[in-house]
Amino acid sequence: MSTASLTTEQINFFKTFGYLVLKQRFTAAELATIQHEFNFMMTEQYGPDSYDGSSRHWAMMMDEDTPFFASLLEDPRFLRVARQLYGDDVIGMGVDCNRYTGDTPWHRDTQSVHQRGVKFAFYLQPVEAESGALRVIPGMHRLPDDDAFAVSVNGMAPAAVPCTALPSEPGDVVAFDLRLWHAAIGGDCDRRMCTVVYYENPKTAEEIEVHRKMGEINVRYGIREFEPKRQYLYSKSWMANPCNSPDRQAWIDRLSEIDYYATPGVVEV
Repeated sequence: MSTASLTTEQINFFKTFGYLVLKQRFTAAELATIQHEFNFMMTEQYGPDSYDGSSRHWAMMMDEDTPFFASLLEDPRFLRVARQLYGDDVIGMGVDCNRYTGDTPWHRDTQSVHQRGVKFAFYLQPVEAESGALRVIPGMHRLPDDDAFAVSVNGMAPAAVPCTALPSEPGDVVAFDLRLWHAAIGGDCDRRMCTVVYYENPKTAEEIEVHRKMGEINVRYGIREFEPKRQYLYSKSWMANPCNSPDRQAWIDRLSEIDYYATPGVVEV
């Protein structure tokens, strides 16, 4: 993956439209490692041959069993870009992997426009507009919270919504603002997508409260809904910060300060 920072033009495009497609950011060797760790973790969490296409599988990828994935939050190839977009004190939140089945409806990845951040998504197989590529409504990260819009857009036929599809190949990375409305259409069985997520450090009381509640929400929609073997988001080993990463420690300290880790299931006990 290129270590180059974003250009001014790329930053302006992202801030205006809410997304970027970064071509061929992983090497062939890295892609092989990604596939190996992906297969290992899905087998570890759900058992061999457990995916039958009837429902999505999901898992966090942040401990010693998946060292390459676990390194990505602190990898300057991601962290540098996140800081360019959301500030030097951006918080690294998580790395996960997914096996999707079918369409993904229109949604945002935040509970409020008072949460800002970036998700880096990469697929382990080619995806096109009609086979599960990410679709976005450019610029809609600027839209205020609007329940009426959410009801209306999800009441339409997915293909009828004006949008931009973002085809990608293995090695590509799609970056998008977490507030951007996005979906996927026609994703066939076992669409494999991995993500690396950063949030802007919350400052106001409203931002802090929304972020604090996110721990409970992540447990509910991650652990409770998908029921992986591991009933926690962050392992003891990750929280121990064995490599003494100053970036990771700053994130842990800040999230502890705002009680993000307080909900049972957020951290391994």
